[in-house]
Amino acid sequence: MLKGVYFITDSRFGKHEELAKMALELGVKLVQLREKKMKDRELISVARRIREISESYDALFIVNDRVDIAIASDADGVHLGQEDLPLEIAREIFDGIIGISVHSAEEAKRAKNADYLGAGPVFRTTTKEDAREPIGTEGLKKIVSATELPVFAIGGINLENAESVLRCGVCGVAVVSALVGDKAKDFIELVNRYLGI
Repeated sequence: MLKGVYFITDSRFGKHEELAKMALELGVKLVQLREKKMKDRELISVARRIREISESYDALFIVNDRVDIAIASDADGVHLGQEDLPLEIAREIFDGIIGISVHSAEEAKRAKNADYLGAGPVFRTTTKEDAREPIGTEGLKKIVSATELPVFAIGGINLENAESVLRCGVCGVAVVSALVGDKAKDFIELVNRYLGI
């Protein structure tokens, strides 16, 4: 289900598998493995473990950037940035969900053959080292208006600002730190209630 809270693992908050399990136990149905520094053999092993965990919770598992790791771990999907493997080539070799990161309405239009878009960063974020300038809720609204695809907002979204993001017409929010803390359950409940999940 491409809707609701989309959790992205980050090794700064713990082991990927443990973070994924924590989010799934809270009711999240969409989990992404994001890891930039791990060696491939270890990454495949982690991805396969998260695949097993996500299946037991009947949730979708997405791998960030790496189509090869997505294939090797039998992931449901892959999420690609603007500098990653082009969408058309990814489609040739990967038979699954493909999400694309976009930062403007123009990029959203170009990614019309994706299955969903990740739009942002909406607000300033500390969980992505090379994060771009925030697009704000106005930039997010422009992206949502420019596409018929499901759009997940990403970047600095928390319990305090989530409603302003959801009002932009997104299908969900992609988060890292919002679920690593004592307000995680409140955050998920807010998003699910707003989206009618």
